[in-house]
Amino acid sequence: MRHRGVEVAVTPALSSFDAQPFVSAGFRVLEHLHLLAYRLDRRDDHAFLSAHDEQANAITRSLRQGRPWHRRVVLDIDQRAFEPFWQFDTNSLAEARRATPTARYRVALDGRTPIGYAVTGRAGDRGYLQRLAVDPDHQGAGVGRALVHDCLRWLYSKGAGHAMVNTQERNTRALALYEHLGFARQHEGLVVLRWTAT
Repeated sequence: MRHRGVEVAVTPALSSFDAQPFVSAGFRVLEHLHLLAYRLDRRDDHAFLSAHDEQANAITRSLRQGRPWHRRVVLDIDQRAFEPFWQFDTNSLAEARRATPTARYRVALDGRTPIGYAVTGRAGDRGYLQRLAVDPDHQGAGVGRALVHDCLRWLYSKGAGHAMVNTQERNTRALALYEHLGFARQHEGLVVLRWTAT
């Protein structure tokens, strides 16, 4: 890569098996991620189909399909919700929406203003919560929970058997949300690798 002028290369999130050829080529671990799974074929699937309180119902009613005119505010939310390395730009958002054959892009609105968003994808019987971000000024108010429930309901309606999500090991807030909602941490997580020209 150096002969092509590449100074830094970063992989997507990989299993330890998939990471082996990159490690052999000189890549090093940049970040460890938790991988979590939710079984949509459980007998108690109906648990996520109903909101638990009036606040959650109000947020659920505010969810809408993401539109082009939401993009600027959505990306601002993303910039404030994530560390610089993980922040989305216009291309990243588009890639997340194209990463699977079927995808859903939802925003939570306060009036007409987005305060959170989620991108969910499905490939075969597997679903993926590709992105979840909530405006820091609205965190802790149930917005993330409502968006995850919406993701699970949609995947369930499309016949997915499992929903997968990953998050940084140090993102304890997101990890607590997913586990509270019934996601199970998988024994083996994922890694992001980086190669730097020397």
